[in-house]
Amino acid sequence: MRAVCKTPAHVIEILVDVAKNGNLLLSIPQRPDGTLDEECHHVLMELAGWMQLCGEGIHGTRPFRDGTEGPSDIVVDGFREERVDWTGADHRFTQRGSTVHAFQMAWPSGGLTVVHALTPYDHVASVRLLGDGPLPFDRIYPAGALVVDLPGRGPPPLTSAAWR
Repeated sequence: MRAVCKTPAHVIEILVDVAKNGNLLLSIPQRPDGTLDEECHHVLMELAGWMQLCGEGIHGTRPFRDGTEGPSDIVVDGFREERVDWTGADHRFTQRGSTVHAFQMAWPSGGLTVVHALTPYDHVASVRLLGDGPLPFDRIYPAGALVVDLPGRGPPPLTSAAWR
């Protein structure tokens, strides 16, 4: 019997959504000889590559405030999680020390993303795209929103930006 695996991007979406305050259990079936089928191996290799790029936003982090922002959410029905049509306004947040990681759940049109999870009292010294580098940003007061100017190209699924 062949295992039906989620796509790597779907697994990463679920990981990011639960990382804001939970754990992810992956079910990777093995063949009788202990090997993995090609589809499951592919998912694990893609996940490993993504973790090399964005893993600092997952490992050793805690939730930042409520951990979510935006209109979309994952719906879990028993053991089934359907793929979500994320928008450019959907973010998931984790924090380690003074660094906050904002996972952009879908690449926004127009090259700008706006994070509303900050208060006017939250200080932002820098913003960087993990695996890429520093990004220009601005704060909108009195609300304290963070506006980040993103590169023109979309990064790998669910790229994380971090700010201090």
